[in-house]
Parts: sequence; structure tokens; C-alpha cells
Amino acid sequence: MTAKKLTIVITGSHHTPAIELIKQLRNDRLVNWHIEYIAQIFPHETHINNTIVSKLQVPFHNLDSGKYDRRWLPNTLRGIPVTLLAIIKAYRLLKNLKPNIIVSFGGYVSVPVIFASWLRHIPSITHEQTSTISLATKINGLFVRKVALSFPIAKYKNKTVVTGNLLRSEIYSKESILYQKLDTSIATHPLIYITGGSQGSRLINNIINQAIPSLNDKYTIIHSLGNLDSFPTFSTKNYYPTNYINLDDIGWVLNNAQIIVSRSGANICQEIVALHKKSILIPLPISQQNEQLLNARWVQKHLPASTFIIKNNQLTVKVLLNSITKLVNTPNPTFEVTPQTNHRLLQLIHEII
Repeated sequence: MTAKKLTIVITGSHHTPAIELIKQLRNDRLVNWHIEYIAQIFPHETHINNTIVSKLQVPFHNLDSGKYDRRWLPNTLRGIPVTLLAIIKAYRLLKNLKPNIIVSFGGYVSVPVIFASWLRHIPSITHEQTSTISLATKINGLFVRKVALSFPIAKYKNKTVVTGNLLRSEIYSKESILYQKLDTSIATHPLIYITGGSQGSRLINNIINQAIPSLNDKYTIIHSLGNLDSFPTFSTKNYYPTNYINLDDIGWVLNNAQIIVSRSGANICQEIVALHKKSILIPLPISQQNEQLLNARWVQKHLPASTFIIKNNQLTVKVLLNSITKLVNTPNPTFEVTPQTNHRLLQLIHEII
């Protein structure tokens, strides 16, 4: 049977689950998908150029949109003209692309696209990755066919469907051309993986730079800085800074890490639980509805003995080093990781089309 040809537009600023959906769409036996991507490139954004455009070769359309700021109304007011212009641009873009369905992965850039799709009577889905409902999802929920949730956290009329999040399939890989050379090193110097999220964290980067002299004799450090900071000027053994961990390497890094030090975004938290890893989580204090603290507590609930939470204002070199020492001496969780692929969002797409 020949697969039917359809067009899908993916939008939003949470690119990690979107990338996994793209790979599932490419392997879909029922539909031959033509995929287009609409989002906004921010100065410190890494996924779009590194993966979506260059590796997955998905046509990309940049769309600047105004921001909805719960904490400072003037920011929202200043963004209204930009948002209105974004709706017009999205409407014209969708007219040319003629998608059969639109899937949003959150962020305020998705709102003009979802609203424009409603105006054009194009069915749409919005997916929420976190344990709270974001403002963008609440707005999108007024205009979409379905609200797909990662957690059973809320009901939006009769639209909600709990599909779970889309974890990167690469996290189960244990291969890496770039880092496999460290196999001998990590046998005697356990690997610590440090990341401030896709955009990086200046606070975490600064603390790590101060802590390196105390860490590099005992541990191997892979440090994902994001694009906020340049590499440290000093050179030291067992320390490997990078701006971005490629999909080809992330599985090796996560699986071999004895400890993960990170912000507590939804995706990394769910990957930590899936792989049963020891972690030190530093929630971003200004995250909407305190979602990063809730994410960290969710990890701690699942892995109580191997999860430390450090509040942002309590993070110091001493606190970090003490936490690492305690975790290293904590027995590793005994758990056999079984690779799993979540196709529930893809199934929901099939139901709607």
C-alpha cells in the first residue's frame, strides 16, 4: 500500500521533543510526510541550526513574535504589535505551505501560528512538556483540536490527552566517535556531565570554572556551556568543554555519566529518570510557575537516594563539591534500562488527520 502524502508544520520553542517527532514522522509507514518548521531563532539557541536544519534538513521559517511576560506587563504591551505582525506573517505562510495539520511544542512563538491555523481551519495539536500548564499552552488550548500533556496535571475542557513526553531515542545509545576515546579515562576518573540546558547557565558555568581545580584530579568532566560563555582560558586535563552535545554523542555522555549536574528542565529530568542516573539539579528560579523546582522534585520522588536539589541562591563551589562527594559514595541504582519509544503523539496525529 502506497503511503499518502501530507504536509505537517511543527512550531514552538521546545525543540527536543519536536526533533524526536520529526524522526518518527520520517519513519511513518502510513503517511509520507512533508515537514516544515516555524520558530524563532534566539541568540543562544542551538537546536535549530545544529540539528533541525543541518542534520534533519527540515525547511525552516523564522518568525519573530512578542513575549507574554507574567511578571512585567510593559514587556507584554511592547510585544503586542510584534505578535499581531507575527499572526499576519503566519497566516500568509500557512496559505503557501498548505499544511494538513500543525503541531506546537510551546513557547510564545507558537501562539501566532496556532491562531493563524485556527483562522485558516487547519487542525492543530499543542504539546506541553512540563508538569505545569504554560501560558502559551493555555492560549493555544483555545484554538487547537487537542492538548497533549506529558503529565496528568490538568484538564482543559474535553481536549486534553496524556501522551507523555517524547524522549530523544539517542539517549539509549552507548556509541560516540567523539567521546569514546575517554573510555579508559572514565574507568579511573568517573564522568561528571554538566549542563545548564540548551541555552546554558552563566551561574553554573562560573561555579564549575572555580571548581575545576578540585575536580580534575578525581573526575572526567564534560561541560556543555551553551552559547552564553566562551571556553575557559585555562587548560587542564580531564576537562572537556563544549557549546553543544550532538545527538550522535548525547547517549554515550548520559549513559556513562556517574553524576549529571544540570538545570531541571522537563526533558533532562525525564531522561535522568528513564536512565536512573545520579543527579544534582539546580532549578532555574525564574521559570514559569516554578516549574523547574517541580520537575526537580519529581525526579527526587522517583530517585530519592540519588537526587540532590540545590537552590540557585545556595549554589557555591563548596556546596557543589560536597554534593558530588556524597553522590559518588552513594550506591548506583540497580536498574536495567530498556529503550522505549513513545508513539502516542504520532497516534494522536493520525487520529486527527
